[in-house]
Amino acid sequence: MKKNLFNLSLALVISAALAAPCSGLMEHELTTSLSELKNLGIKSPGEFRLVKTLEKSLNFYHSITDYKTNFFKTEKAKGMLGPTEQIYLKFEKSFKIYMRWLNTEKKGVEVVYERGKNKGKLAVHKPGLLFGLAPVIFLDQDSPWIKEGSASYNIEDAGIGSFLYDFTGEVIRAAGENKLKVKYFGKTTDENIRGDNVEVTFLDTKADSGYLAYRVRILFDENTSLPVKMELFDWQNEPMGIYAYKDLKVNIGPNDPEFKKQINHYLKTVYYDK
Repeated sequence: MKKNLFNLSLALVISAALAAPCSGLMEHELTTSLSELKNLGIKSPGEFRLVKTLEKSLNFYHSITDYKTNFFKTEKAKGMLGPTEQIYLKFEKSFKIYMRWLNTEKKGVEVVYERGKNKGKLAVHKPGLLFGLAPVIFLDQDSPWIKEGSASYNIEDAGIGSFLYDFTGEVIRAAGENKLKVKYFGKTTDENIRGDNVEVTFLDTKADSGYLAYRVRILFDENTSLPVKMELFDWQNEPMGIYAYKDLKVNIGPNDPEFKKQINHYLKTVYYDK
């Protein structure tokens, strides 16, 4: 009888986490689900420690309104990892994002996207496009140019919060399905970023199971508990993406002088449009 009640309660926790919207009470819903998961019984010290880390991470993310960072992105395209892209990234809640490429053939490209604005399109500035006659163009998210070098790219997946929400939901789901394996490597320093290094494997899953990866290795910053480096491995256990956030600064505000110097003056009009 107790086992049946446990399974029912756990199913309700998973349903609540997966049904939570991608805005508003998302942090609260996930934190509540994690607390319930602890109370229902976690099978290993690693799982318990991961839940505590995710709770701290969600609480800190809930406390911020915006951040800026240097974002490094390496993704699989055409069967292999492509070059590492370095991107100046600014994010404002609920979901407004600015990206400026600092290297590769995309150097100088700038993108602004705000959820619910511009019919869901990305505002793009590309130096020299049409001899400068089109300083800003609006492109659909599924535009081939937007997806170049990353076939699975989705602007709504960008940023620390999107990964944190998705990953936390999948941890809750995997715990309920008895598919969660957690391994901690302790405090490590990676490229001057120090924090908890943890590896999570979603056991007995497939590419179409709805999980973001088969195995994920994450570095949680020791000061904020935010995930600042992620390595994703596919179901052949091959690398599919490496992401890192460096020089992270939070609660800068929309009128940051450095940001105003970075953004193209035509694109600035789009960014600050009310």
